[in-house]
Amino acid sequence: MGIFDWIKNKETKTEFEKAFADLNQMSSIVPSAGKTFDLLKCLNSDTTQSQAESLISEFNKIQYASNTNSTFYFYFPIVTHILYFKPEYEKDILGYLIGPNFANGTTNTEEMIPLIQGAMKYKLSENSGYLTKESQNWIMNILPKLENEIEREIQKCWKELNE
Repeated sequence: MGIFDWIKNKETKTEFEKAFADLNQMSSIVPSAGKTFDLLKCLNSDTTQSQAESLISEFNKIQYASNTNSTFYFYFPIVTHILYFKPEYEKDILGYLIGPNFANGTTNTEEMIPLIQGAMKYKLSENSGYLTKESQNWIMNILPKLENEIEREIQKCWKELNE
């Protein structure tokens, strides 16, 4: 493929492909990442419970291993996109956002929400395609209403730390 073909292909990526490029790239070595990517493509408010459960199951199999910042930034677009469409899965996946930030020293709810919102602004300033519009909407409008759920996740982190 020549450089002009590469540039053309790069420019024609959809918002979805841009936001989940890391997940898609990982799919060549982690099959569950590829399945998660494919299931995310079909995710919308009409997605059935069975389809959503398959997505959550594949997502939980990924086990991305890295430092806390990289882990958070890998899961950030995926979790927020899923929770925009399927908020009922918050108990299953919100920990992917809270755990890494807890490990970095953010141990209370009052700091966690602005930290996540600040992370969104930072990543979008680096790459405007980092998050879908749905993810951004969830972060700005739904996340601030989840104080009790965030506190629950922080308490889980404390419990795991003390065990």
